[in-house]
Amino acid sequence: MEPLVIINGEVKSNVSIFNRNMQYGDGLFETCVAKDNKVLFWDNHFARLNNGCDRLNIKKIANSVWLEDIKKALSLSSEKNCIVKLILSRGNSLRGYSYSKDIEPVRVVIVSQMNEYKTKETYSLEFAISGFHSNPNLAGIKHCNRLEQILARTNMLADEAIMLDENQSVVSVTQGNIYLIFGNKLITPKLERCGVIGSRRSIILELSRLINLEVIEEDISIKQLEKANEVFVSNSLIGIQPVTSIGDYYLTNNPITEKISAAYSSITQDIKSWTCL
Repeated sequence: MEPLVIINGEVKSNVSIFNRNMQYGDGLFETCVAKDNKVLFWDNHFARLNNGCDRLNIKKIANSVWLEDIKKALSLSSEKNCIVKLILSRGNSLRGYSYSKDIEPVRVVIVSQMNEYKTKETYSLEFAISGFHSNPNLAGIKHCNRLEQILARTNMLADEAIMLDENQSVVSVTQGNIYLIFGNKLITPKLERCGVIGSRRSIILELSRLINLEVIEEDISIKQLEKANEVFVSNSLIGIQPVTSIGDYYLTNNPITEKISAAYSSITQDIKSWTCL
């Protein structure tokens, strides 16, 4: 199907050429999973969006307004199982980086077909040709300037690419967070200087604690990564994906990852994890 687009509550698919998101990437976005008029882990998405608004000083959109927009978009779509992308731009301005204090945000909801995502038996990582530059003011939020990830995926040959910061510390993969298992410890990057805190990250960390793993957030070196017993990645669409190789380094068993993945799959089936529209 063709994606269905709603802008500020109206069905249309064009924005002003003066939109600051188009000019500068001055905005935020979320990628959600929806099924049968319900959104998975909506509270996580909305919290991250609001945190981004606080950090970038973008006017917030009420929870009820977003949900009404999503409900309208889904009602006009023929898809029952779909991807809902939210985009929030600071608004429109003629030129220059500064903006009026009265600027009004532009909100966009895009509904598109959901491809079936299944865990792959083999999943390879390589090191990206482009990495992150530290900026604590932007760390964690999902802002719309994603040139670092775009460059990192250029000529990518593996299933995913590991992005490093300027200190050669592991930050994430291009489209998700990364986790390492060492015995009874789960280690993941802190993401205080750069990178995106995924909508599933806090859920995975909590599930890990529930199965008695020690959860550690710290800087991770390449050498540390290559000594891990298990490695997996996550995002809102694929859920949890075990990694079977990093370059010439192979990981053959992932029993802890399987436990976390099973727990994650279980809560996605729980009606409490879904927000009804």
